[in-house]
Amino acid sequence: MKILKLVFVIYLPCVATLSATLFNEVAGLSAPAQSSLIAHYDGRVAVDTTGSTVNSWTPVDGNGVPLPTMAVTSAQRGSGAADLISYDGTGSLIFDDPSVGADGRFLQGTLTNSASSEFTVIWLGHYKTGAHFATSGTYAYNIGLNNISHQRDDFGGGFHVEMYNGTTYGGDDITALDNTDTVWSTVLTETTHKAYANGTDLNITGAPSNNVTASALIDIGAFGTGGYDFVGEMRHLLIFDSNLTDADRGLIEAWLAPAVTPPPTTPDLSLSITAQGDFAELTWSGVPHLLSSVDLNEWRIEPEVSSPMTWPIEEEREFFHLASTFTTVPQGAVLRTRVSSYTWRDFEYHLDTGDLYMLGEQTHGLDYYDASGNDFWWCFANSSDHGSGLLEFLMDHNLNAAAMKTTATSNGWTTYTGSQYSFLIFEPLTSQQTYVNDTAPAVAGGNETTEAYTDDYTAIAPTGLLYTIYRNSNSGTAYFGLGGPSLDTVVNPRPPGDGTANNDNGLRYDIAFKTNIQLSEEKKLELINQFTPVIPLYDDSSTPYYLVHPVGL
Repeated sequence: MKILKLVFVIYLPCVATLSATLFNEVAGLSAPAQSSLIAHYDGRVAVDTTGSTVNSWTPVDGNGVPLPTMAVTSAQRGSGAADLISYDGTGSLIFDDPSVGADGRFLQGTLTNSASSEFTVIWLGHYKTGAHFATSGTYAYNIGLNNISHQRDDFGGGFHVEMYNGTTYGGDDITALDNTDTVWSTVLTETTHKAYANGTDLNITGAPSNNVTASALIDIGAFGTGGYDFVGEMRHLLIFDSNLTDADRGLIEAWLAPAVTPPPTTPDLSLSITAQGDFAELTWSGVPHLLSSVDLNEWRIEPEVSSPMTWPIEEEREFFHLASTFTTVPQGAVLRTRVSSYTWRDFEYHLDTGDLYMLGEQTHGLDYYDASGNDFWWCFANSSDHGSGLLEFLMDHNLNAAAMKTTATSNGWTTYTGSQYSFLIFEPLTSQQTYVNDTAPAVAGGNETTEAYTDDYTAIAPTGLLYTIYRNSNSGTAYFGLGGPSLDTVVNPRPPGDGTANNDNGLRYDIAFKTNIQLSEEKKLELINQFTPVIPLYDDSSTPYYLVHPVGL
């Protein structure tokens, strides 16, 4: 008997079922919102790894279809190890940076988008406490680059949300959200920007001019090759080339919300006072500002105090109250930030008078610049750390900004008339000294005739010299300066410095200056709510500090 064996071969197509189907999962999302979705980086899918190390992350569209042309791949900065970006296997990309050195990792790619002045970015994740770059700013993403970004940075006490598009704009303190997954939303129009955390407005300040370039670069986990690395976790990143309505934004935030841990509730503010003998004790709860008065009309800020506070009774009547935000400008408010290049400098603003003190090191070296008809001496002021944003705020809102800029551009900064440049004109404090050298080294570029604190230099009178700080808002970099024409009236010929074309260190001066910046009442109130008052350190008698300069500086 012959047995016929029939073999049935059934071919089944291999279909990858993706869990990322935004349009199915977010019911009611409007057609305009759906059509404006550029990319959805979803941590549940399309994360390519070797072990737990992330190689790339490919976004999907609203129907879960991969968009490989917009994949972001792991990029190395310095010798940053690949495993600085890892994957937990359940949907979260983990970004780390173990040191403040020049090594790091971030994800980099290019979006497929048209140029637009309207944009919305929503991401789910968190910043971690204690990031090594925390006081310089840690970027979750940067698109454009520098068209729209999201970062956590220190200013005004605590850590606040910041956006940077050539100008730094700050918002509310977000420290309480550290280590807690949060839905972060940023919405741009041509002249406005809003930032939210779990749907709550974070009160980003400023009046921007927005435009996101076509085919925009995107860096996830850093500012870019310049660092400012993100330390935290990210699960979703959604990008739209439209200004999402509150309703559409709310739908997406609500969809992501189940992954969010509710933040701890803010304790109610309470205040009590007791007196015993010649002393009184004040006790309060919450994290407010404390203000005092002797007449209930004028209120003075009590900076850097903690509960309980004990003091000797010296007034017949004393009143206190707590404020979580300011509705009027209190007396005695002083604000301070620290910037740095190879060393630190402080800027301290006294709101009552408008005085801004700039204190730093002795004998800072400057170089000469005369390209394109310019004529000034310069050096970096904040190349390592831009500080809290206080200096930028003051320069952006200085009522005398136009007059100061005219003075500078008429006295050496000839080509610096563009809107990205702003200037402050300073007067030297009594302690300030300015020095010039008169001998070039035997071989150009040598350091033997430009050594600080030696007879290589002669002190000159500061009378008539034009001292400045100037800033390029496109880069955020600020510079020390001195007008060349003003120095030429005192010293002739020009100090040779190290004998090179830019006369390196031909001029040195102590960082000990003062200027006056007047703000509108509206900006004063905005300022005091953005930065935390401190105890003043500086006045007209302040002095620069001694510094052993690195070779060549």
